[in-house]
Amino acid sequence: MKKKLFTASVFLFGLGIGGVAAAASSSISGTGGTPGITEEMADCIYACESGGGNHTVCWNCCVRNICLD
Repeated sequence: MKKKLFTASVFLFGLGIGGVAAAASSSISGTGGTPGITEEMADCIYACESGGGNHTVCWNCCVRNICLD
């Protein structure tokens, strides 16, 4: 019984931490602390991946402006 209670507590604690982190990151992205992805960036990633590009390569090029070409 104690093992199940401990497991449930750890699980719920992890969910709480994850929710707090997600809320914090979303509130920061709107204030300029961490730039959010724009619609143009998302379109670029989609076009790149649709053309057979690797997700990481597409992300680096479209979001971080580190293009291999």
